Amino acid sequence: MQARAFTHHGPKHLGQPIVLVIRAGGSGAIGSEFVAQAKPDGYTLLYGFTGCNSAMPAIEGRSKGPDDLAPVIMVALSGGFFWVQASSPFKNLKDVIDWAKAHPGELTYGNTGPRSVTDFRWRWFEKAAGIKTRNVAFPKGAGEAMVALLGGHIMIAGLSTPTTLPQMRAGKVRPIASLDFERHPDLPDIPTMKEQGYDPGFGASWRGIVAPKKTPRPIIDKLYAGFKKTMEEPDSIANLKKLGDYFLPWGPEEFEKYWRNEMKVFKEFGKQFPHE
Repeated sequence: MQARAFTHHGPKHLGQPIVLVIRAGGSGAIGSEFVAQAKPDGYTLLYGFTGCNSAMPAIEGRSKGPDDLAPVIMVALSGGFFWVQASSPFKNLKDVIDWAKAHPGELTYGNTGPRSVTDFRWRWFEKAAGIKTRNVAFPKGAGEAMVALLGGHIMIAGLSTPTTLPQMRAGKVRPIASLDFERHPDLPDIPTMKEQGYDPGFGASWRGIVAPKKTPRPIIDKLYAGFKKTMEEPDSIANLKKLGDYFLPWGPEEFEKYWRNEMKVFKEFGKQFPHE
C-alpha cells in the first residue's frame, strides 16, 4: 500500500505518528465521505486516488472530489500500462488494432470493473481506433485481471505498475503502451498512448493526500511541508519505487489544477459512454 511507504517518519516531520485507518466499501467512497465530513483541523486526512476521487464523482455523482476535499500533496503517479503476455504477438497499439480489425469481437481486454477508469479508457480507445472487442470486467480488482491475463483468458489488460511489476520481472508479461502523459522513468522504452496516436485526455492514476474542504490554508501548508519532508526520506522514495510509482511532491495549487482538469475529462466520458 503506497500510504505505508512514508508513515515511519511522521513523528519526525509532522510532530506525531501517522495512523492508517482503512474504511472499506464503495471502492473508496465510504472513506472519502468520512473525511469530507470530518472536522477540518488537519488531523483527519484521506489518501485519495483517481478512480475514487475523480472518476466516480465526475461520472456517477458519488464519492468526493475537489469540491468537497482540499488537496494537500500529490504523492505519486501510479504508472499504468496496457499489458500482454510475454509470448503475445502484440508489440504496440498498431498490432492490437490490426488484429482486432481482422478478428472483429474476438480480442479480449480486462478492466477492473464496469465504469472504472480502465473500462472507460478502453471504451474510448475502441471508439477512436474503430475496433470492436470484448471488454471483460474483473470487479474484484487488478489482481483478478492479472490472473486472467496470465491464464490466457484475456489478451490485454490495462493495469497499474504495482500490480504487474513482479510478473514483468519474472518475464511473464510486458507493456506495450504507457497510459501516462509521459513515458515512465523506469520503463523509458515504452511509448505512451499519445505517442502511438491515441490520447484519451488523462494519464496514469494519481495518489495523494487530501483534507476536508474547509481546512484552513495555514494547516494545509504545514501538512504539505511535513509530508514533503517525510516523502523525501531515502527509504520512503525507495518504497514508492518498489511499487513502480514515481514520486512527485506537487503542492496544493498544482495538485488541484491537475485534479480539476481530470474531473472535466471524466465528465465528458460520462456523456460519451452512458451507463449501459
